Amino acid sequence: MRAVAVGDEPAVMLNTFTPDLYVNYFRDLRDMIAGGQELTAQATVGAMSRYATVPATDFA
Repeated sequence: MRAVAVGDEPAVMLNTFTPDLYVNYFRDLRDMIAGGQELTAQATVGAMSRYATVPATDFA
């Protein structure tokens, strides 16, 4: 993968590595969309909760 600078400001990339089970979270979101469910914040948090995850509330 090659990164391309779009402006003069430095960019920051955050990458996380999680257990492979968490891939199912993204599959759940895909299935929700495919099933016609709107991806609201509440629906997303519901999916997150199945994987012991909560949304971040404190940003650096």
